[in-house]
This record gives sequence, C-alpha cells and structure tokens, in this order.
Amino acid sequence: MAKDIEKYPMAPSDYRNFLRQVDLEEISLDCCSVKTNRNNLGNNLKVEVQHKANYTIEEDNSAVITSSYDLTATMAKKKDFAIKVTCAFRVILSSEQPLTDDFMKIYNEINVDKNTWPYYREFVQNMIIRAGFPPLTLPLIKR
Repeated sequence: MAKDIEKYPMAPSDYRNFLRQVDLEEISLDCCSVKTNRNNLGNNLKVEVQHKANYTIEEDNSAVITSSYDLTATMAKKKDFAIKVTCAFRVILSSEQPLTDDFMKIYNEINVDKNTWPYYREFVQNMIIRAGFPPLTLPLIKR
C-alpha cells in the first residue's frame, strides 16, 4: 500500500480535503455505439471492459473530463466479437479553489469511474436488452 501512496502527487489527506469542496456539475452522454454479431453468440462469453479518462482544466475552477468505456463480449478473439458497446461521458467539475493537474490526475485514476460506471452499467443493460440479447449485469467497482 505504501507504494500506491508514493505514485500520487498529493498526500491522501490533502486530496480528501480538496475533494470536499469540489462539485460534480454534470454527467452527460457524449457519444455511444452498440454493435452486435449474432453469429458469434454462445454460452460463456468473455466480457472485457476497458476504461480511460482524459481531462482539461477549462478555467482555474472548472474541468471537463471525458470518461470512455469499451466493452467487448467474445467467445475467443476480440475481432470475432458478439457484442461491442462503447460509450463516452462528459463530466464537468467545479471547485471553490483552482483545480490542479495533481488533483485531476488522482481524480481521473480513483474517482471518475465511480461517478460514471453506474451510468455505463445502465446503458449497457438497456442496449443489450434492446438488441434482443439476455440481460448482462456488469459488476460493481470494488477498490
């Protein structure tokens, strides 16, 4: 655990204190895509989800984050997918104090997915059912 603390540019207590005065202004859908290949459906599909987030500090006290998810469900190779669901959310933060790169790097790694993951889970569930597939429930984030 000590190694994890060393990789962050702020002490955990400083990060928590700064986070208390940050507000989540908006989470909105930026773009999405659902692709299906019914020929590759089968039992025991392997589901893999990738997440990445990028941020821009717009003004000293505002930041825009793009939180993107890519889900691929396959039997074997990724190119032989049965289902692909991609989605990007736009997250806007505001702060009483100027936002810094140090804070935003930690927020992107630790917090942004906790804010956007429930939206993505619901989007995937909804789109999978609309495509005529059995429900797919994605797990909780546990860390």
